[in-house]
This record gives sequence, C-alpha cells and structure tokens, in this order.
Amino acid sequence: MRLTTIVFSVVSAASLFYSAEAAASAAGYLLLNPNNGPAKLKALADNAATIPVNRIFLAFARPGMVYVPGSNTLEHVGLSYVNGGDFGFADLKAQVAKLQAGGVEVFLSMGGWNYGCFPYVYTYYSVGGYGTSTPNYYKIIDNGGSLASCTEANMWCYTCEPKSEGTVLADFDVFPEPSNSTTWKQAQDYVRSKAGGDPPVFHPEMIPGRQWKDSLNGQTNLVPGSDYYIQVNRDPYQDLVYLGKDLGLAGIDIDYEEMWHADYYKKGPATGPWTSHQTVYKYTAIMKDVEINIKAIAPNLKIATAASAAGGLSTNWWGGNLKNIWYNMFKWYPDAYNFIANSGGVNVMTYDLSNNQQFHECPDTNVCSLSQQVLYYMNSYKTNGMTAYVGYEIGIPAYPAFDHDPTHQLPLTQTELTAILAGQGSRGGFFWELYKSKGQPNNLEATAAAQQICKAALGATEPRCGGVIPPFDGSPTTTIEPTTTGTPSTTTPTVPTTTTNPGCTIAAWNPSTAYNSGAQVSYNGRVYSARWWSQNNKPTDGLPWEDKGACGGTTQPTGTPGSCNGVAAWSAGSSYSGGAKVSYNGFLYTASWWTQGDTPGSSSVWVKGAACGSALRRRRLF
Repeated sequence: MRLTTIVFSVVSAASLFYSAEAAASAAGYLLLNPNNGPAKLKALADNAATIPVNRIFLAFARPGMVYVPGSNTLEHVGLSYVNGGDFGFADLKAQVAKLQAGGVEVFLSMGGWNYGCFPYVYTYYSVGGYGTSTPNYYKIIDNGGSLASCTEANMWCYTCEPKSEGTVLADFDVFPEPSNSTTWKQAQDYVRSKAGGDPPVFHPEMIPGRQWKDSLNGQTNLVPGSDYYIQVNRDPYQDLVYLGKDLGLAGIDIDYEEMWHADYYKKGPATGPWTSHQTVYKYTAIMKDVEINIKAIAPNLKIATAASAAGGLSTNWWGGNLKNIWYNMFKWYPDAYNFIANSGGVNVMTYDLSNNQQFHECPDTNVCSLSQQVLYYMNSYKTNGMTAYVGYEIGIPAYPAFDHDPTHQLPLTQTELTAILAGQGSRGGFFWELYKSKGQPNNLEATAAAQQICKAALGATEPRCGGVIPPFDGSPTTTIEPTTTGTPSTTTPTVPTTTTNPGCTIAAWNPSTAYNSGAQVSYNGRVYSARWWSQNNKPTDGLPWEDKGACGGTTQPTGTPGSCNGVAAWSAGSSYSGGAKVSYNGFLYTASWWTQGDTPGSSSVWVKGAACGSALRRRRLF
C-alpha cells in the first residue's frame, strides 16, 4: 500500500485558532501496580531533576472509572496502585508534586490494551472475523480448535491475552458511552454536526457490566467493565478531568485501542475494503467530551492521546487494526484533533510491528525493518498535515508473540533507534515502559533509549539527558551512556547480596547474572523459570519469569499471587454487603451491593481493584 498525499484546506483555518503545537518532550509510560508501583514512582520522584525524561504517563485508569471531585480516593479509578485506605491518592498526589517540581510533567492515562479489549467481540470479529489465515488465528486453534468453541470458559480462546496470563473477564474493560451525561450529549451533537462519512450511530446499549446481545449472531454476553458509573450517575471522562485537577496533574491521556469496535461496526462490501467511520465517531466523541470538561473545569490541564501507527493512513482499510481513525478525525474534526496535537500531543504507537509478509505486514515494498516502518507511518501523519510524535517499545514486542513467531519481531536495537532518531528525534517521542526489561542482549534497555530520545528532543546539553532511570526497592540499576559511535557503554554499580533460600537446591537468582530462556533460579523459597533472556528482572515482578512453585514442589501454584494484605478469599457460600472486599484469582474486588454466589470477574456486582501481584499489561497494535 502507498500513501495518498492530501493536505486539507481546513489546516490553515485551524491554525488560526491554535498558535503553536505541543513542545517536544521525552516521555515514558509507568505501569502502576501495588507490588512495586509506589516504589517505582517514589524512586522517579526522588530523582525528578536528573531522570532522562521530562514527562511521565501513569498507566492505566479504567475507562469506566468514577471519581467524585474532592473525595480524594482512587477506589473506583482502577489504577491498581494501592489496596485499601484512600487507594493511594495522597501518596500519588505527593509524588506527582515532587516530579513536577523537578521539571517532569505527569499525565494520567486512561485505557490501554486490557482496558479496551472486549474478548468475545475481538475474538469473533477481529481475530476470527476474516477467515482462518489471520496472524493471530493460531490462538483460536491452540486454545479451542475452532471459532465456535471459543467461550468465556476458555476466555474466548485467549486472543486478548495469552492463557499464561490467567486473565478473567474483569481484567478487561471498554470505553463506555455515558448517555446519562450532558457533556457526552454535547460531544455527540458535535460529532453529528460535522460527520463526513456514514451517518453516526452510537451504541448506549453496550453497557460495561451488563448483558449485551450480539445482533449479528444472537449471542448474549456480559460486557467487560462495571456499570457503577451509571449507578452513581457519573461521566467517566468528566471524572478523569476532575481527578487530574485534584491530583495536580499536568495532563491526562486517552489510550484508545478498541480494534474490536472497528471490526464489528465496519461498513462496506462483504469482501472489503470497509470503512470504520463509527469508530472515528466514538473516539472523537470521547475526546470532545474530555475537551469540553477541561475547558470548564481545569483549563490548564493538557490532553494527549496514544494513536495507532496506521491511524494516519488515508488508503483503504482491510480490517484488523485502527487504520484511518486519526486521519478521518483530522479530516472531519480538525479543531478537535488540533486541540490534542497542540496540547499534550498525538503520540503514535509505532511499535509491535512485524515483517511477516505472509500477512502483508510490511507496509510497502522494501519497507520492512523497524526504522523503515516507523518512518513510513510517521510520514503518513506528516504528509497529511497532522502533527504527531513517535513511539518506541523497550524489550520484547507484544506482537508477534515471542513464543509463537519470534523471527518476525522487530525490537528496538541501537541501529534502529539511531535511524529513527535521524528522521524523527528532534520532534520528541515517548516509550513503553520505564521499567520494562530489554528481554534480549541486542535490545536497548530503557535508560539507554531514554537518554538518546531525551538528547534528540531537548538538546545534547540538557543535563537530565545524562541521568538514569533509578532503581527501586534496593534493586540495582545499570548506568548506560551512549558513546560517540552510538553504541552504549555500561557501568554496573555494586550489586547487593541476595537472600538465600533454605531448602532450594537450585541456585539463587542474581540480578547481575544474564539468564537464557529456560534457565531456573530460586528466589524467596520458590523456583522460577525464564521465559526469555533476562537480566536484573526480579522474579516476583512477573514477566519474564514464570513461577514454578515452592522449592521441592512439583506443580505450579494456582492460588493468589502475592498478598492482598489479609483480605479474605471470596467464597461462593458467603454473603457480602455493599462495600465488602474479597480477594479472587490474585485481585482485590469490592461488592457494589449485597451478593451471594456471584463470581468476581463474571458479575457486575464486583468492582475489580488492584492486583495482589501483577505483570505488565502489554500494549499491542495488531
């Protein structure tokens, strides 16, 4: 496919309102979880003046969140920061203040992959909606054998997340259409008034936490998420703005990845190509709702968004991704697009790319390396008059899966980063994720990438660009400074002594040792096996380590990973009043009303909270 170069006349008109685009920044996402999220954030805040980023995105709030202004609690935000009390509100606010006093802007991000994936619809209409030759159809074969065999019992054949993650429906969410909200209705009216494609059709009947009937095949399933925002008559997008104001944030970020929505509501001939106009309308309404509330509640709050790599392309869409979404938004709603682009920025997820031509995954002839694809996609935004910023992924890409097709993965190496920076660096950029492992010896780790992105965006003489991403909880870090040839040199600090594990015959994990796939270590009385190459990744932090059970045991544990601080496990025979808390499958749940026998994760009565222990929620493009 080739780019169609179109510059719309509306660009000139829009530029009269917006005086300048968002300033260049070096930004990193920080995934929060109660295991080590607070420690990571504190380490960053304590070193705010010297870390090699000047913006941090805190990830992720649920799209169906609730926050009442002045309540000062994160209980219904879904941020997975702290269990109990104010769920970390006061601590988070204090760390935000330290970061921003040290010159680092802090944004709160809503959405992400899990908090935007509807497992049933994604399986039936994205992965399995285009025949059996799509790149992820192997998951259906491996976990169910056929599309018809994919049910909630086998998590609809584990297309949103692999079976090894142990996910349940409560791990997922969708972006709601809060028809109870005045500002949402204003946003809908705005979308209808400027729609340039198919007539807009919204879907208030698809309510998180409630049953929804698929009109295409008659199946009825529970929509992931919670309807709590309806019960208390709140608009989650308005509440995100209120929360940003009360936390003293610099901005908020919408990470919209609902590919299932585009595939389900597509229009066009049976054999394609199709239009995804309904997804353009839904996404634009979300962003307009946020914009309306920012202007009314917190005018100084910035807004950013994470966009699809193919989102700036104008060419035909053949399904399976979010191609054209931001292109059409800019075409029909340039003022809404530019409000974002000239505030916190449109940040393009140019990662999780593949060069597997079996599925035509190189976007054009001889455009197959990571840097070639990144520059191709970024050029589509530029040539269509759209301001946007480039994204990088540290370590093992989420797509294609490392355990299925590692040969077609395109990780970030020094050579590829140098090439991307040469074409995009001065415009700024962001990366996923601040503490993610590099995964393989040739991949860049976070500090090395951050330093170079920082110098390209902020200038080679900017002092913070020579800093490092700090260790947390006493973990060692590696100080990496690019040499004049662009190849990182490494200085390893003193490694603290690790705790021995009585009764374990397997050698204890050592943070300074490099482990290959399949290597086994012992740590705190348990055995762990490496899923891929790893160094300085604590086994209890999740990936890349797999917990194989207690020393001397023969089976992998099935109980709750980590601790929910004394919260009792859910029991089918017990009754629970509204506000009661239980632990189930490694997560904290809170009852919205009286219940008995309703399984957490499969009933809207239970609102999922923070993880007792969690791995990275991966962000994906395809």
